[in-house]
Amino acid sequence: MKKLTGLIPPMVTPLDAKRRLDKKGTRNMVHHLLKGGVDGIFLLGTTGEGPHLSYAIREELVKTVCAEVRKYGRAVAPRPPHAAIPVLVGITETDLDDAVAFASKCKAYGAAAVVAAPPYYFKLTQAECVAWFTEMADRLPLPLVVYDMPAHTDTIIEPATIAKLAVHPNIVAMKDSSSIIALFNKFRIALEPFADKFSLFMGPDEAMGEAVLLGADGGVCTGANLWPAQFKAMYLAAKTGDVEKVRRLQRFTTMSSYLLYGLGQGQIGFLKGVKAALAEMGLIQNVLAAPFEPFKGKELSKVRAALRRLRG
Repeated sequence: MKKLTGLIPPMVTPLDAKRRLDKKGTRNMVHHLLKGGVDGIFLLGTTGEGPHLSYAIREELVKTVCAEVRKYGRAVAPRPPHAAIPVLVGITETDLDDAVAFASKCKAYGAAAVVAAPPYYFKLTQAECVAWFTEMADRLPLPLVVYDMPAHTDTIIEPATIAKLAVHPNIVAMKDSSSIIALFNKFRIALEPFADKFSLFMGPDEAMGEAVLLGADGGVCTGANLWPAQFKAMYLAAKTGDVEKVRRLQRFTTMSSYLLYGLGQGQIGFLKGVKAALAEMGLIQNVLAAPFEPFKGKELSKVRAALRRLRG
């Protein structure tokens, strides 16, 4: 496949009041992201609540998004074809057979690649990381993106480990969500010998502009659900070395995370703010996967105030 680059938002999973897939909201999100100029869409990651969704909803989401990307691409021709925009799907599992089986379904629906973090619950050694991802890549029907998300897996992928994995022809990229810029720079240096075929993406919103200036291939940032055009503009400015524009846009995206992500408690607090904001924008319903409850009352008022400030 073509080397992955650019802005690839980790799309939220729109749910209805009964916690089923909200197909209208899903179509709204796909159109919103594509109109914002994104270079791909990543489903069922942390922001997509993948581990908390049934396999039926996961499969329905992949099928719906892949079909909508193709449909939207035909509708906007002769602009650059959105049908060529890759859909990436999270397949993080604790069992390889389950991951490979779901990846096969994703390929049938039109996904371009899959994304996997280390299996959670038991912390892996680095040798176990290499063995896990190598066997997975050997068996997968699609290219694999390695997802470094130590906050949720308790396993930090070390630079020497990703360098070993980058040798594999079916492992094509890494998303770094460690939130440690020093570690990111070590990844960047370790991956220099593979730069022609292997992509390195920054996860945290607050570091995307800086990371691309330093050599990252793009960003997989939660805030791009809300502001895809602004994140894409920041990516393009960083690629051309326009530091002043990057600084201005990075301030906006950082303020967005500052105002919205810290309103709730717990690891999913950031997503409560994002989904509430997207609902206020008329794109989705304000519903999270069980057992999580959305913002209401005073917290929802804070979301509305934050949106007014960011839009103003």
